Amino acid sequence: MYVTIANYITAARLGFMPVFLACVLGYSPERAYLRQAAFFLYAAFALSDILDGQIARRFHLESRLGKRLDPLADKLLINLGFIFVAANGWFNPGMPLWAPPVFLARDVYIVLGAYLINERYGPFKVKPRLSGKTTTVLQMAVMISVLLSNPLTPFLLAASLAATGWSSIDYFYAGYAQVKERTKADAAR
Repeated sequence: MYVTIANYITAARLGFMPVFLACVLGYSPERAYLRQAAFFLYAAFALSDILDGQIARRFHLESRLGKRLDPLADKLLINLGFIFVAANGWFNPGMPLWAPPVFLARDVYIVLGAYLINERYGPFKVKPRLSGKTTTVLQMAVMISVLLSNPLTPFLLAASLAATGWSSIDYFYAGYAQVKERTKADAAR
């Protein structure tokens, strides 16, 4: 496990996350600059997420640390961002209080499912799937829409929730297929 420039970018994203969350939580109409600061930080985080992945692949700097740290940073940013936006009633349109637990439940469900399959059937690889990438993009779009006070936020939220359901089902079937494959292989031995 070695540290690369891509890992430093991810670590910086994690390091500045409390500043973003403070801006979100501190926002009120009298402090509109905090909403703007939160938007610019979030946009920088999104760009840095793309940048660190591109650097890692282009210069063959992929590492085990980066493969774990990057998705963790993404999920923390998305889930904590949603929780803090929902907690601040000044955002309009904002985030309903029930939405963050739905998004978080999907992530816990995928991680817990992978863990259980790994414990019961041996090494389990959770490969990125189109449904997961679509969900992440839509969740990021929802956050940007909230931070920009975009009236289309409820529609983006609905699309994001639909993608969350789709990816939950998709990852379930992907896990089920791996279990079925391993069970067949074990029976053939």
